[in-house]
Amino acid sequence: MKLNTVLTRTLGVLMLLFIFFSCEDDIQGIGSGLVDESNFTSGSETYPVVAYSERFFDSVGVQTNGFGSGALGFYLDSIYGTTKASTLSQVDLSVYNSTFGTNPVIDSVVFEMPYFSTQGTNSDKETIYRLDSVYGSDPIKLTAFRSYYFLNSNSTPDLENGAVYYSDDIAEFNGVEGDTIFSETFTPSNDPFVAVVPADTEDQDDSRTTLSPRLRLRLDQNSYGETYWQTNILDRGGDDELFNANAFRNYFRGIYLKAEPVENTGSYFLFDKSNTNIVIYYKNGAEASRRSASLTLSFSGGSVIGYENDFNASIKAELTDIDKENGEENLYLKGGQGSMAVIELFGPDDNNDGIPDDLAFMRTEQRLIREANLEFFVDQDKIASFAGASVSEPERIYIYNLETNQPLVDFSADATAGSTGAITAVGTTHLGPLTRTETGEGISYKIRITEYLKRLLDENNDAPVTKLGVVVSQNLLSTATGSIEGKSTSDIPNRVPYSSIISNRGTILYGSSESVPETKRLKLKVFYSEASN
Repeated sequence: MKLNTVLTRTLGVLMLLFIFFSCEDDIQGIGSGLVDESNFTSGSETYPVVAYSERFFDSVGVQTNGFGSGALGFYLDSIYGTTKASTLSQVDLSVYNSTFGTNPVIDSVVFEMPYFSTQGTNSDKETIYRLDSVYGSDPIKLTAFRSYYFLNSNSTPDLENGAVYYSDDIAEFNGVEGDTIFSETFTPSNDPFVAVVPADTEDQDDSRTTLSPRLRLRLDQNSYGETYWQTNILDRGGDDELFNANAFRNYFRGIYLKAEPVENTGSYFLFDKSNTNIVIYYKNGAEASRRSASLTLSFSGGSVIGYENDFNASIKAELTDIDKENGEENLYLKGGQGSMAVIELFGPDDNNDGIPDDLAFMRTEQRLIREANLEFFVDQDKIASFAGASVSEPERIYIYNLETNQPLVDFSADATAGSTGAITAVGTTHLGPLTRTETGEGISYKIRITEYLKRLLDENNDAPVTKLGVVVSQNLLSTATGSIEGKSTSDIPNRVPYSSIISNRGTILYGSSESVPETKRLKLKVFYSEASN
């Protein structure tokens, strides 16, 4: 047995030596898993790009239906100008085809709209909330109307595709400002809401429930009264209009939340549409045995956000007659119905083989790519010329493939998956955050596109996509895109990320024009290793 063990071990060692020496010639190969660094040198090189802006404001809308959140308010961008955001949404009933019992009578009607917020504790162990996606601290006026405009779920005439609505559509809808439901002037607050339900008897305590920050209104106590809800909802119990969701959406077509500034100031915020509702509390039953019940109108159907921009005339002039051949001196990024940048890498394809000439040459260089990046420098002088005041610069920008409208491969490589498998973080290496001076002014964004470039250099990639889109982003985890009005699938760009459409911030970056100082000019920078001669 001992002899067999020795022989086995000896054969194992011999096999390892055989494998080692048989593979020795491969160790020097470029791109292999093992590289003898003594035979390689490192370097870097920059490549020119062409970059310019695409604008959507004024006559071109962006798709704003299909969002899980709504946008409301008045936003003053000190660079670009002002934006008003309003939201039109269908509503659904929690119960259909009901008579609501015997003699139903309204007790109260409550509107609730939660803000996005995060919960924590302070040094005294008290629960505190921090508002998310709320901008500004001045009051706005919010008016809610019953809409008489019908939002389609499918597009006409074939009804095979989902309906698309754009940010400039609401202004053209007839009947959105129907019956007034409420009008309220308020400022979003991070204070929790304490709901109090009075006790039934004197010897009992009132019931108190602490809710996250929200706008909460008693609609039965305003000047429009409870009669409206009694007449239009409870008294219609058992009627065809309340038979099912389709019938109800045709009868009660939606609620239009219209935001307006107060003395040309205001606040802007995103709200949690899935938890926004109107709850009708009522009593029913025989006189001697009345009982309490409720009916919820939830904002769970289709919706569309409307933007009204009043932008700086000088900004509009800058985004007229764009030079798409040589590139522009500045790139204008603005969320909402704003503007984006288009980046073209590697120049023309003069021999029409589908591969840009500079890319084809780069493929012959046999280099091992270590990193590739695009660094976008903020033009603070240009910002100051428009703003004349402090600017809330976007913390991140997002880059995507303009042919597929998908994120680059580097996005997936950079994403962090949580315990449930969902993406919980991205942007640490691919989408670098804004670097700032000690006083808080933005310097630059570094976007690493290493894996994307490696795929462009793959000789088997005979149709490389070298046009990229760059936008501001409200949420890096959201990569879905919406249509650009008037664009076909063959147009580039034809879609813009929802994370930009729902955003409100803007900035100005240096572009690729030769008039831009060399140290600030947008270029593709590549770090590589190659075999020594």
